[in-house]
Amino acid sequence: MKKPTYFFKKSHFTLLHDRIKTAPKIALFLDFDGTLVPIQKDPARCFLSEETKKQLRSIAGSQNCCLSILSGRMLSDIKKRVGIHKIYYGGNHGLDISGPDIRYTHPKALSAKPVIRDIKHLLQKEIAGIKGAWLEDKKFTLSLHFRSVEKGDISSVKRAFYKTVDRFIEKKLMAVIKGKKVLELAPYISWDKGKAALLILKAMKDKCFPIYIGDDQTDENAFRALNKKGITIRVGKSAKTAADYYLKGYWEVPRALDMLTITKQSAGIYEKKSP
Repeated sequence: MKKPTYFFKKSHFTLLHDRIKTAPKIALFLDFDGTLVPIQKDPARCFLSEETKKQLRSIAGSQNCCLSILSGRMLSDIKKRVGIHKIYYGGNHGLDISGPDIRYTHPKALSAKPVIRDIKHLLQKEIAGIKGAWLEDKKFTLSLHFRSVEKGDISSVKRAFYKTVDRFIEKKLMAVIKGKKVLELAPYISWDKGKAALLILKAMKDKCFPIYIGDDQTDENAFRALNKKGITIRVGKSAKTAADYYLKGYWEVPRALDMLTITKQSAGIYEKKSP
């Protein structure tokens, strides 16, 4: 696996400019938590800053950019938090997608809902005595959060989780997605953010050059899927990432988006519109 390059390293700006300027249109894919907003102990407290929302509205209003937000959040939740119309949204890591000319829900995600409901009831009993552990029902996936759990109790949280879900995993009904201080249960299907991004690209009327920015392990599938097609950027340095470039943290994302905007302007094909 190649070592990613720091995005703001001046020596590769010309290369980036050359790759972007020849594209008639770009498809910008962004993760939400940890990318557009800092991760919070309570996901309900994550909101876009006014500056970031204004920036996204400007990009979405461009004639030469298609904006997509791909998140592990439920589709209705991510749409509400971003609040921009006529862009692409992917909830539950791309299991549930909506946008111009597309409305897609993976059929196996629909059939897994009763199983997720049953597991939820079982897990609630198992973690009842562990302070700070809580479940988030996201319709097609189920997340066990332990960011607020005392360090000494984290092993108890994980034991409770796997004790409950192991039989469903063995039967290949469910799969586990490991995130940052969260264990997520999802339908056992061959689907991820990479496949979701490719589906959205296919739905776009114009041929687009993809740029993907994300911070989580679930974004690695998208990096691998899009690496040879466009530009991939990981938020947070990692030697194990499949991304081409990295940013030091979410606070550098607005600057990166500005740089991409300027690159398109200098190529004479990026036209900003007022939000």
